[in-house]
Amino acid sequence: MISIELTLYSLGLAGLYLAVVTTLVELGGRALKVSRGMPPGLLEPTGFVWHLFNFAVEFLFFAGIPTFAYNLFHMVLPLSGIRPGLAAALVAFTLGAVPVVMGLSVRIKLPTLYILYFLFGLLLKLSGALVIIGYLYSL
Repeated sequence: MISIELTLYSLGLAGLYLAVVTTLVELGGRALKVSRGMPPGLLEPTGFVWHLFNFAVEFLFFAGIPTFAYNLFHMVLPLSGIRPGLAAALVAFTLGAVPVVMGLSVRIKLPTLYILYFLFGLLLKLSGALVIIGYLYSL
């Protein structure tokens, strides 16, 4: 049975985590000047609408889809807790994000610092959100 209350808690807490970490990663990237050396036309100007759209996409892929997938798998497989959430995050990161970003970095000359910081931010967001979802389903 799918718990609506648990789903809402998972979405809310994972979304809150994403909002805080996204803000911190963005501020850290500006402080470290990771976009220094980027070609001028490659970066989009950031504003409120850009941040809102970016958060909506991250919320969908890092909190929404994993929460509903965890709902379905939780009924079939007895996986709950921090470890399965972290394992799922590492598998998704390794098989999903890294090949795409590394393939893109070979085709487009991007600064290594930018690529590494981007991957670090993705790993932080994905692992934190999935750990929160896994922990909530273990309660």
